[in-house]
Amino acid sequence: MKIGLIGVGYLGKRHLQQLLNLENIKISAIFDIDTITCKKIGSEFGVKVADNLEDLLNSVDAVDIVTPTSTHFEVAKLAINKDKHLFIEKPICTSIDEGRELVEMAEAKNLLLQVGHIERFNRARRSLDMIDFNPRFIEAHRLALWNPRGVDVAVVHDLMIHDLDLILSVNDSEVKIIHANGVAVISDSVDIATARIEFVDGMVANVTASRISLKNMRKMRLFGGREYIALDLLKGECEFVGVADEVDGVPDGFHPLGDLAVDDRRRVVYRKFLKATEGDALRLELTAFRDSVVNNTPAVVSGRDGLRALELAERIVTIIRDNK
Repeated sequence: MKIGLIGVGYLGKRHLQQLLNLENIKISAIFDIDTITCKKIGSEFGVKVADNLEDLLNSVDAVDIVTPTSTHFEVAKLAINKDKHLFIEKPICTSIDEGRELVEMAEAKNLLLQVGHIERFNRARRSLDMIDFNPRFIEAHRLALWNPRGVDVAVVHDLMIHDLDLILSVNDSEVKIIHANGVAVISDSVDIATARIEFVDGMVANVTASRISLKNMRKMRLFGGREYIALDLLKGECEFVGVADEVDGVPDGFHPLGDLAVDDRRRVVYRKFLKATEGDALRLELTAFRDSVVNNTPAVVSGRDGLRALELAERIVTIIRDNK
């Protein structure tokens, strides 16, 4: 698969490093409006630098778009008009209307569009796929040290959207009610935000994101009828704790921790650390993109998935704005 990389900033450079090490991929060219940096990166990694976007698009089967979000629509539209498959970093676009137009254009031309919600490929999240689980309550905390990169948008689009996508990936129900608040502390946009999301099927999610924390944290806790799952996305760990009526009800491979008294009954508590195969999340998502293009299979994180996460993020930002 011949691919072109558009955008070679901090994240784009990381994409390039991974693409160079993937089998069955040829990097035809890279392009960035910062010509000096682009030529430097091209020389450093031994890849061709396109003189312009048109030349790059004429030489590839697919593009990897790692440009600022404000440029996603313009760049992706050009690629779709050239019949190229697309990988677009999250969020898919700056607005719902732009995102919807891209998705519909790609679908009309039967082009693959994958959105870079990288946490879907985190080992902790992938471990969830090892079990059949129906969460009824989710609590997520994503805290980060201050970094001026990305502060042109609210923390909801910058950080919280990762957890919004994860929540939507485990629940297909429509959103019923949202309560949200946020504050701009350092930047001109919201730096810390919290939202309570109630779904039509009764599931509730409390989500908090901050980019002005004194420590990094990416944790999610999911509660079911008789299960509790703790995800540590920084460490890639997934801890499952369940309850059974008796020892014989503990699933194979799980370890009893003891029992608890409930009225006149006893309940057995059991636990297991679920471990999906190890793997770099960025490498895995780019591999998934390649495989979907080559094998003509659906994207793991489709354009519709990216649009749904953006729509939820936009609703939260609107509510925060209206509460001021």
